[in-house]
Amino acid sequence: MHAVMFLESPRNPRVKRWADLKTRKGREASGEFLIEGRRLVRAALASPIEVTALLWHAGGPDPAPDLIAQAEAAGIPAFALAPAAFAAVADTVTSQGILAVARIPDPDTLRMRQDREAAGVGAGAAGASAVRTALLLDGVQDPGNVGTLIRAAEAFGVDEVCCGTGTADPFSPKVVRAAMGGLFHLPARVADSVAYVEAWRRAHPGGAVVVTDAAAPVDCAAWTWATPFLVVVGGEASGVHPEVERLATARVRIPMSGRAESLNAAMAGAIVLYEAQRQRLTRGEV
Repeated sequence: MHAVMFLESPRNPRVKRWADLKTRKGREASGEFLIEGRRLVRAALASPIEVTALLWHAGGPDPAPDLIAQAEAAGIPAFALAPAAFAAVADTVTSQGILAVARIPDPDTLRMRQDREAAGVGAGAAGASAVRTALLLDGVQDPGNVGTLIRAAEAFGVDEVCCGTGTADPFSPKVVRAAMGGLFHLPARVADSVAYVEAWRRAHPGGAVVVTDAAAPVDCAAWTWATPFLVVVGGEASGVHPEVERLATARVRIPMSGRAESLNAAMAGAIVLYEAQRQRLTRGEV
């Protein structure tokens, strides 16, 4: 068991490096991201991702001894931070007093690990499975929408999510919180939207690239969601970029009987992913 270290100053090199994880530049430099809150920390410790440190507020009323013990039993270093040091790292105004630092998972490695677990086989016995169902977020800038869509994609059995051109970083603190643990299990990558669609179409020449479009002639429930498919959700204001839309093979709409002109990106994407899952479940494909 590791001894718990106490860090007092916000200028401590470790504290400064962790605080930098609130920025995209800091995450890219270190390859790590922040997880904040008891529920998410507990989920991270039980997931396939690699947690590298556990941090808690030394001046708080409850230091979450169960999580600290769990981290130490797994060989994860634990740090007690003085109030000023913890405040420098925490992203929320009213923190629950506990944080974890984790490595940004490689999406292919995470998928192979999931494949092995699903098959009940040992390490190295399975390769990366094909990404047969995927979600591309094209220009979705709101972190809450990005996190919600990642959460929906994980819930509805999508193989992978890609945060494309102009989309919020999936490992920013706000997206991580909104995803509610979805990032700990669902492979997520960052790529150019056009390049991602082109690569996916090369891998699946007969697959469907489906764009949500309020003016589309086909209802999303009337469309046959046959695997493989790639769903594209566009930005809140401008929708799917034209160069991405030109690569689509199908467009579907969400029928609405009320007066709302449209749904936001997270709602629209979640409804379409649910319908795709519902059809596949009905056919016994998942």
